[in-house]
Amino acid sequence: MRKSVLRLKYFVVLLFLGVVSHGIAQQETSVLFIGNSFTFYNYMPGILKDIANANGKTMHVDTAVTGGKDLKFHSGRQRTYEMIKSKKWDYIVLQGHSNEFAQPDGKVDTLTLPFAKRIIDSIRLHSPCSRVLFYMTWGYKNGNPKWKAIAHYDSMQLRIERQYLRFADMFNAGVVPVGMVWKEVRDSYPIINLYDPDRFHPILTGSYLSACTFYTTIFGETPYKNKAKVVIEPFHREAIELAATKIVLNNLARWRYIPKQKSIEPGFDIIIKDKTLQLVSNAKNFDQLEWDFGDGIRSMELNPKHLFTNSGEYKIRQELSSYCKNEVLERTITVD
Repeated sequence: MRKSVLRLKYFVVLLFLGVVSHGIAQQETSVLFIGNSFTFYNYMPGILKDIANANGKTMHVDTAVTGGKDLKFHSGRQRTYEMIKSKKWDYIVLQGHSNEFAQPDGKVDTLTLPFAKRIIDSIRLHSPCSRVLFYMTWGYKNGNPKWKAIAHYDSMQLRIERQYLRFADMFNAGVVPVGMVWKEVRDSYPIINLYDPDRFHPILTGSYLSACTFYTTIFGETPYKNKAKVVIEPFHREAIELAATKIVLNNLARWRYIPKQKSIEPGFDIIIKDKTLQLVSNAKNFDQLEWDFGDGIRSMELNPKHLFTNSGEYKIRQELSSYCKNEVLERTITVD
């Protein structure tokens, strides 16, 4: 909350630019990743942050990750809930085990669904303004031979895609379609290798693909030609950036995309003559506005007039709100 003190006599017009002090600093976007090695290989969240920074955006990332673990593990881990409560996150990402979302519905509903719900319930309780994103992973290079239905890449990827979209609908969450961008690159550019020699983890090129997909999904814009310092083959890099742009931006509704809410920018002008006050709002990005004139009277008009009955000092408050956000701008005036 900002304050200033002004002395007003006779007919005075004051222009208050609340946006100046509030809007110059770049709005930070914060992301918490809950997952396993598909998240932390090559420190993918750090690559995402580098892409954002290279494009003039401020980003904070952190992780609650353990190799080889599923959502059941994370739902029973104290660190998961400590991290959820640690900050007012813009996004919290849930990533299941690489094989977890490729299973039959019955198995997923028994071994994954209740634990995803436990985590998301905690998010909605402790960080209700956070947008939940499911990290759609990719199929193994040659599928998973342990089950015939997913023994090939395409069949495994199809099941992963279907399950993550199903979970997004159940939990009113978004999807980061890394697996679909992975498929696009794999199908269109077979010379580009994304896999580690183990045939399921990502090499740096694969992690860069993941980061580009996250960037495009979160910010709703292309990562093409970003200047982040990631050392991969230039042609591979360009192909990945274009694939992320195509798959994400051409299918925003499919991925349940919701743009990040802009910060509320308070601001108002004051015109006063004798004891009559005229307020003119120039605030931005709010859903509801209310004024407090400091004498027990309030108004929800956009640009109200108010007559003070007594001389004295009054605190004028502009109170703004939108979904999960509140902002107050306060000015102290003296009326003679």
